[in-house]
Amino acid sequence: MKICAVTTWPPHHDGISIYSSYLYEHVSKKAEVRILANITDSSISFRMKAPSTLNHYSVVRCWRRGSVFYPFRIFSRVLKEKPDVIHLQHGWLLYGDKFSSLLFPLLLLLLRLTRRPIIVTMHTVVGKNPRLYENKIINFTAKVTIIFLTKSIVKLSSRIIVHNDLMKKTLRDAYMLRNDYWKIYVIPHGVKEVREKRRKIRGNEYFKMLSFGFIRKGKGIEYLIEAFRIFSISCPKAALIIAGGRHAHDNEEYAKLVKRRLLNDAAENIIFTDFVDEETLDRLIWESEIIILPSLDKHYLEASGSLARVAMYGKPVICSKIPKFEVDLEDGKDCIMVKLNNPRELAEAFSLLTNNLSLREKIGRNLRRKFKDRVWSKVAEQHIHLFKASLKAY
Repeated sequence: MKICAVTTWPPHHDGISIYSSYLYEHVSKKAEVRILANITDSSISFRMKAPSTLNHYSVVRCWRRGSVFYPFRIFSRVLKEKPDVIHLQHGWLLYGDKFSSLLFPLLLLLLRLTRRPIIVTMHTVVGKNPRLYENKIINFTAKVTIIFLTKSIVKLSSRIIVHNDLMKKTLRDAYMLRNDYWKIYVIPHGVKEVREKRRKIRGNEYFKMLSFGFIRKGKGIEYLIEAFRIFSISCPKAALIIAGGRHAHDNEEYAKLVKRRLLNDAAENIIFTDFVDEETLDRLIWESEIIILPSLDKHYLEASGSLARVAMYGKPVICSKIPKFEVDLEDGKDCIMVKLNNPRELAEAFSLLTNNLSLREKIGRNLRRKFKDRVWSKVAEQHIHLFKASLKAY
């Protein structure tokens, strides 16, 4: 079976490129995979990409984000490849700006001419009645456009993959896709398998906390910094590490604002790094006592790539009380949930876990147990099963 996968790819800095590098590394062990990836500036380094041996698959850079011709470039390449199955990753700004999103249904229409199964993984489903813009007219226009595009994607695809039941239920109810409900499948976001447990380095007197991932306005990093300042008054030997950098689809203003705020306030015991490689991130996770996953995006239904990255390490997680965490986690059992825009509540969560080793161990253990069946090898098997079933039904 030959699969054409359409996606962004490292060194492009977005979550779907990281997701794809993990997924297709495992899928390609059981099938031939040709990745049709975006053209990037090869001078950009990307140290967060998944380790892989390129022997299992090949990457063809054939389309450019933001180009009005990207549907035709992809279609032309698919015709040359003659795949059995076409698998597309979809994110709202994955293929370029907002106008590029309008062209995605055109890409699906073109691909239908190949008479091959078209499977789309929708990484984000916009929730019901979102407040995306302050202006009511603009917000209404955006909402109507999102409904039209979402329904078009589902109608034009052979199968749809989403990452959790809430996303599937929202497509059925909020987007009135009951007639197409049969073609929507839930395959969870894969998690990294952990084989080795490393001990914390002796002689390190600091109680380390880690937050990692993309530095975006929707993360609310400013609230995390304020909460740590409150907490550090009573725990001066705590250290907060923020590991990450700018998302490829954002401008640099927010990341610069966060860094400038730290410099201006001369914040102590807050370490701000850029992206780090996989080995360094592993070390930071093992050395940290608490993992913090902040987010303010309550209108977007999706899976957390950062949660998937850290779930198997047995570390306690503090996360925001928003749908993408609520759908997978239970407050007090496998995480501590807080309202991120309340720094004092977040600081109290820091104190709760800092002073309770048994609670930290319980939460970390429960989190690992919940995600053990979502390792990338098992998620890849679910994809392959769906690809084969779609091919037989075509």
